[in-house]
Amino acid sequence: MSESSSILLEGRRDCQEAAKTLILGSVGRVYIITQRLESELYNDVEIYDHLSRLATTNRHTDIRIITHDTRVAANQGHYLIQLAQRLPTFAQIRATVTQEHRNFRESWLIADDSAYMRIRNPERFEGYYEIDNKLECRSYYDDFVEMWEACDQDQNTRRLNL
Repeated sequence: MSESSSILLEGRRDCQEAAKTLILGSVGRVYIITQRLESELYNDVEIYDHLSRLATTNRHTDIRIITHDTRVAANQGHYLIQLAQRLPTFAQIRATVTQEHRNFRESWLIADDSAYMRIRNPERFEGYYEIDNKLECRSYYDDFVEMWEACDQDQNTRRLNL
């Protein structure tokens, strides 16, 4: 039996550090499933700068975010919302619409093809992450794409052209 290389996350600080590590280490693809675009994890200028740089230097960059509710984040001027409004070709935010997806209570972060974070209890910031597990990452990616296809564009984060 192989040894797991999962690193446990126990608390907000662990989750912040893991999210930042995975995103700053990404080279082209970042997929996130989140309850409400948790500011404590994703509203970070370094994350914004890195993803902006990726999108402007790599035409294959793909940043997708699935969320249940962005109202609070939109009102706070969240960096990821700004990114999606500024670079919509590379960064998109969609909202869950089916009851099954609205009942999904985990948060996931998938970076490129091998790194992921899974927060099984977002209220208590408990979960785990792995830096190098292509097989597990592929499974999360497949589930993400299935959910993505069933979501709609988030109305709270659309850029208004006046």
